[in-house]
Amino acid sequence: MGRRHAVIGYGRLARALVPALQATGDTVVIGRRGPGPGEFSPEAATQAADWAWLTVPDDHIAATAAALPWRAGQLALHCSGATPLAALAPAPAVAGFHPLKLLAGDAGLAGAHVGIEADAAHRPALEALAHALGLVPLSLPSPMSAQARAAYHAAANLAASGVLAVLAEAGALWSAAGLDGGQSLAALLPLARGALDTAAARGLAGAVSGPIARGDAGVLARHLEALAGAGLDGDLLRALGLRQLALAQAAGRLDLAQVTALRALLAASA
Repeated sequence: MGRRHAVIGYGRLARALVPALQATGDTVVIGRRGPGPGEFSPEAATQAADWAWLTVPDDHIAATAAALPWRAGQLALHCSGATPLAALAPAPAVAGFHPLKLLAGDAGLAGAHVGIEADAAHRPALEALAHALGLVPLSLPSPMSAQARAAYHAAANLAASGVLAVLAEAGALWSAAGLDGGQSLAALLPLARGALDTAAARGLAGAVSGPIARGDAGVLARHLEALAGAGLDGDLLRALGLRQLALAQAAGRLDLAQVTALRALLAASA
């Protein structure tokens, strides 16, 4: 007999999780405050489940967990990257299952890593479920402190929406050059994708390119002058430049004189 799941809340993540769980052959019921046809209240759904997934917003996890009628032997899970498992404390056993994937449109879960925080008794079953869902299990420390959770989630957010901030800055420079701003994203995205594809094949240090990777201080100086001329703050380019410099050093691409000159240029422009 398969496992019985309750999914509490029905947002974007739940809409990907429910069919994925059903595809494994397990039973899934949906619980929410205003249940539709075939759905249940959160309390009734939890009572019918072995595992209860709280896919509500982060700020509601603790209150939802406190309000549910738990019984011995049940496992409560959330799929948040930022919220410590202490939010699930009213449940008999707790675990975290955080897919590292942007769920835009009809995107499913398969192909992503999933951060799993669980005790030794539940970790094997969660790792097996990850494989069944086409996910790559990523073992998180257990217990994971609130600070560690925040750092982990900040890393994930930086790798996702942080890239958008870089593209927005690039778009501003594109417009400052007198180009059609409406074309910038389509023109620049292939560069971003190319960098990511190269990083996947060669690692971050092996993929770094541009004037900093070449030790070309003259071109970097003109970039910084262009920012100032466009009335744009150079803080992002400077911060990214210093981090690219560290990657270029790790790749052995630069000699000491080049590193010194580039670092001085980036610091002088602050």
